[in-house]
Amino acid sequence: MKRKISVASIILSSISLSMVISSIGCTAYHSKKHLDTMKKDLNAAHEDVDTILGIDEPSPLVEEE
Repeated sequence: MKRKISVASIILSSISLSMVISSIGCTAYHSKKHLDTMKKDLNAAHEDVDTILGIDEPSPLVEEE
C-alpha cells in the first residue's frame, strides 16, 4: 500500500513540476499562436467531416429567402 502511495505522489509531483515549467516558458503571444493553430485545425477537420458526410452544401428541401 505504501508503494502505491509513493508512486502516485511521484507521478503527481512530476506532472505538477512539468506544468509549472511549461507555463513559465510560454508567453501570451506564444500561447495565443497555439490556440489559433488548434482552432484552424478543428475548423478544417469540421469542414472535412461535413464534406465527407455531404452536408457542406445547403439542402434542396430548405426554401431560400
